[in-house]
Amino acid sequence: MSVALSVRLPEAVDSSLEAYVAQQGDTRSAVVSRALDEWIRVQNHPGLRFVTLPNGERTVALERGPEVWTVAEAWVMADPSTRSVEETAYVTGLTVAEVQTALRYYAEFQGEIDAEMARVWRAQELEQAAWERLRGIGVH
Repeated sequence: MSVALSVRLPEAVDSSLEAYVAQQGDTRSAVVSRALDEWIRVQNHPGLRFVTLPNGERTVALERGPEVWTVAEAWVMADPSTRSVEETAYVTGLTVAEVQTALRYYAEFQGEIDAEMARVWRAQELEQAAWERLRGIGVH
């Protein structure tokens, strides 16, 4: 479900928005909705930022660090009996505060982050299979 929202923008902002929309090939509504959603998320989760991936998708990352899914992956892959924020910080090379920031976001948006991890794992499987096929024909 969507809700209409009327907003008055200064001319300079409107011009910038129009130029960005044209560059992205998206609609004003989609661009503004995504920007507002991301802005709200980073306001609620200080220490994070959104980045554009090479494929054009947007993902959340630590301000000075990796994408959140990589921290969540380290957390998920750790042995539950020994898993801790401190251990995750150690294995990722992040600070405890950075791990906590990423895990707070993961806790709120677990479905999205789990889906991102699954996409990455699938891409890795496909790359591994392609590499093995190449090795099978003698390419090293």
